Amino acid sequence: MKTGTRRDTLLPTSVSTSWLFWITFCFGCFLALYTPHKLWAEAAQRIDLQGPSLGAYSVYCLGALAGLMGLRWCILIVLSYASMVRREQQPGLQDGDASLPFVSILAPAYNEAACVTDALIALVGLDYPAYEVIFVDDGSTDSTYKLALPFAGTHRSRHGMCDVRVFTKPNGGKWSAHNFGLRHAKGELVLCIDADSRIEGGSLRLMVRHMRDRRVGAVSGQIRVRNRKSLLGLFQAFEYVLANGALRLSQGATGVVMVVPGPIGLFRREALDRVEAENERAGGFENQEMSGPFSPLTFAEDFHLSLTVLALGYRVEYEPHAIAHTKAPATLAGLVNQRYRWNRGTMQVILWFVRRTLRGDKSPLCIKAWVATAFLLDFFCFPPLYFVLLASSLLYLLHGGNLSSLASWATAACLANVMSGSLYAVAHRDRVTLALLSPFFDFYQGILLNCAWFIATLDQARGARMRW
Repeated sequence: MKTGTRRDTLLPTSVSTSWLFWITFCFGCFLALYTPHKLWAEAAQRIDLQGPSLGAYSVYCLGALAGLMGLRWCILIVLSYASMVRREQQPGLQDGDASLPFVSILAPAYNEAACVTDALIALVGLDYPAYEVIFVDDGSTDSTYKLALPFAGTHRSRHGMCDVRVFTKPNGGKWSAHNFGLRHAKGELVLCIDADSRIEGGSLRLMVRHMRDRRVGAVSGQIRVRNRKSLLGLFQAFEYVLANGALRLSQGATGVVMVVPGPIGLFRREALDRVEAENERAGGFENQEMSGPFSPLTFAEDFHLSLTVLALGYRVEYEPHAIAHTKAPATLAGLVNQRYRWNRGTMQVILWFVRRTLRGDKSPLCIKAWVATAFLLDFFCFPPLYFVLLASSLLYLLHGGNLSSLASWATAACLANVMSGSLYAVAHRDRVTLALLSPFFDFYQGILLNCAWFIATLDQARGARMRW
């Protein structure tokens, strides 16, 4: 059976990729060491000549922040490259392998009439011998259910057989639709997706191969933005490349992928059953009819589920070539609203994990390390530090700092980001030209996205009611 579903190797050890990694890594290490050294030397010289001043201390602050961010950047890129090498050495699955397990695909939908037909066409055409699609209409007010209903039944293709079952239920949220669908699932593996995403044909095979290791409880795929005709869409596409590369690839090196994303995530049924038992023990389900592994306690049910799977002792892997093409927000208002929910949900999950740890519930040390070094920094430290960095730079200039010197450091940091972005794009078979957005990306992330973070932080601090 010929198909294009075989894994296209990352080829991290090839000349075309390895030289990019080594140049990027060496340049990043140089900046991480030389930048704070140079800035601190300049601050010391200022104090010797002019005495202690706010400007001198702002330079010290700039140096410390530059060193911290540079060190973290170097560690992440090394782990990402290690993950690329490890995946190149893993054997692939053979086409037509009769030992492939039966998989249940859960596809919850709410008011997705515009894309439900294309989504189901893609799902019934996956390159996999035996699987089922459980489509759950979560009380849509449009024609989603009517458009999905004709797909119910058995579909046969040259790849195998797919059984589609279509359900509808009163609206209760994505978490309840997933739990509802799971009760009807037959597979020992469960693929959770979003109805508005397009799964590439060979993705399921690539993810299933990780499940041959019984220690693996879940596998994350790659999310790729498909609407890239606007500048906002391009920025989001580059953001996803960086998130997949700097976080999921690096976390995959240790088998601790913290977030299995909603658009494409494969779970072992055994792990989901254990998470459900954990949720029932902790309480929190007002409607016991919709209880399950997906929790209503946060905006980020995918993060909550992933972190619980990890806390139970399972590994969570990353398959960069299992791709879900998702539609990103097309307007600034839609983007800010999405990031508000993501940021607030992430804060809720982190606080839940901290409370869980403080009350004595056990979890592997590597998970605590990733939560501390990645999420605590990313969601509680780096957003305000970004504004501190801007303020320190402004104070530096107002107190006689050299504009050309500051611009040269900014240019060097931008060049490092261009190189790392190019490496991550190559690793994910995406457009390398996205890395050219790096000079402007800090304004998108540091100002626009941090506004959503600021609003989410205020609402979380004052206990504002969550609205889906």
